[in-house]
Amino acid sequence: MTSAPIKSSRAASPVAAPYAVPRIAPQRRWRPALVWLAVALVAAGGLIAAAVLRNVGTTAEYLAVSSTIEVGSTIDESDLSTVRITVDPALKPIRAGAADEVIGKFAAVGLVPGTLLTRAQLTDTAVPGQGEQLVGLSLPQERLPAERVKPGAQVLLIVTTDGGPGGDQQQATAAPISIKATAVDVRAGAKEGITLLNVAVADRDGPLVASRAAAGRIVVALTTGS
Repeated sequence: MTSAPIKSSRAASPVAAPYAVPRIAPQRRWRPALVWLAVALVAAGGLIAAAVLRNVGTTAEYLAVSSTIEVGSTIDESDLSTVRITVDPALKPIRAGAADEVIGKFAAVGLVPGTLLTRAQLTDTAVPGQGEQLVGLSLPQERLPAERVKPGAQVLLIVTTDGGPGGDQQQATAAPISIKATAVDVRAGAKEGITLLNVAVADRDGPLVASRAAAGRIVVALTTGS
């Protein structure tokens, strides 16, 4: 006779799932001073950006040259035009509304069409002035100072002697003549290495300077304070 299996009075206990331990993120401590510093930097950046945008994006009308104006010429209304542009703060062009202050003045330098007009290009004194003559010189580099001569500079025009073959030996040994002049306009010549220099000299010196310049016997020297 077989016996039936005996059932346990205790039911098998289910296996409990692992308990997940919650992770607690570390709490950050906010420093009020750093918060206010960040806010201040953001505000400053916004102000700077607004200022740059205002300066770059703002256009205005300025005076420009519409025709060629020679040195010493009187500026007329027909010589001027207006342009609306955004100007770099480093430039100082004349506003279109100041045209009445420009008309009637003299050009201190040669002006070409399309040039923005500045007060540094104007003068109240006629060029050449009373008792003066304007003489143009075409000079190679070796007859000018290494430092570029600028308009308004006081210079000496040294008249060199001709000591070449067939020249007057007595003249060659004589001291060179120096003539005071004012540089009026400086520009590059058509040929490389040539500089065109307009100078104002006394009436009595004009013919001598012109004739010696044509013969290639003028050397320019800067004086003290130029």
